[in-house]
Amino acid sequence: MAQVKVETVDLNNWKEESYAKGAGKWDVSRNGQEVIQKKNGKPTLFYSPFNVFNTKVSGKISVGNTGDDDFIGFALGFQPGDTTNNSAKYLLVDWRKGQQKHKWGLAKTGLAVSLINGIPKDESDFWSHTGKVTELARGKTLGNKGWEKNVENTFDFVYTKTNLQVSVNGSLEIDIDGDFSEGRIAFYNFSQNNVTYKAFEKKVLPSGQLQVDAISEQGVEFQNPMDTDAKIKVTPSGTWSVKDGVEITAAGEPGAKLLSHVTYPNNTPYALVAVDQASGKVIEEISSAKTLSLKAGQTVIFKMNDEPGWYWDNKGCITVDWMVLD
Repeated sequence: MAQVKVETVDLNNWKEESYAKGAGKWDVSRNGQEVIQKKNGKPTLFYSPFNVFNTKVSGKISVGNTGDDDFIGFALGFQPGDTTNNSAKYLLVDWRKGQQKHKWGLAKTGLAVSLINGIPKDESDFWSHTGKVTELARGKTLGNKGWEKNVENTFDFVYTKTNLQVSVNGSLEIDIDGDFSEGRIAFYNFSQNNVTYKAFEKKVLPSGQLQVDAISEQGVEFQNPMDTDAKIKVTPSGTWSVKDGVEITAAGEPGAKLLSHVTYPNNTPYALVAVDQASGKVIEEISSAKTLSLKAGQTVIFKMNDEPGWYWDNKGCITVDWMVLD
């Protein structure tokens, strides 16, 4: 059985990169556990030496005494050199204290996630989330609520190729799906000084992939890889067919005529299902990304909800990517 190893992050190994020379001043403590960004300037980042796909990163951020109310935050999927890379593609999670109109446009209060695509033309893109900065979502409770000075906030990030989850003080604020790029995590400031990041940790989360062949009536077994209860995110992709020319996704075919004849008549015909091996009961339809709560040692079976005895003529498979969330 696997165990999640927690590693303390040494910030002495991180590097600065900014959108203008001298935009940031990142001072790391001697023990490498804390960094303070002291300059009020153009967008600046401080990036990790490690990539963050399938990794949970946690830490604390706070803003000390200041009369300013601008942007603090993080980047995910950042690659060294992205500030001058026309092909850059990373996610920016920024948090602003106060709303402000400027020659660059309107900067809104609150927490948001945006896609950086290429090189933003100037500060206006970062300021108002325009141009090369495309806003994707705002925080569920902090989308229009700003940070407060001298208040420490804990951030948790889980970043994969298809999903980003951001929690603040234990509350899930951002949960978006997409086709994301591998890269580093970075701290981000824009027009804000006296920002402290500290006590960062990372966990490399167990992950893998299953191929569920449509022809298999027995399905594919999956056992909780942890020696404790665990939450495991499963994400299906691909298509299969019960007859030539009819492609079916993991969501199946609601209302199909075989409703009363499929293996699990209370579930959607042809859907991908997760069945508890011990009880033989469906615990979840895996029509899209789902999180399964599994007991230590629990085994589930992934299979298509087809008619018993009629799996033999199916074609194709569904791929299931899985990852332990914590």
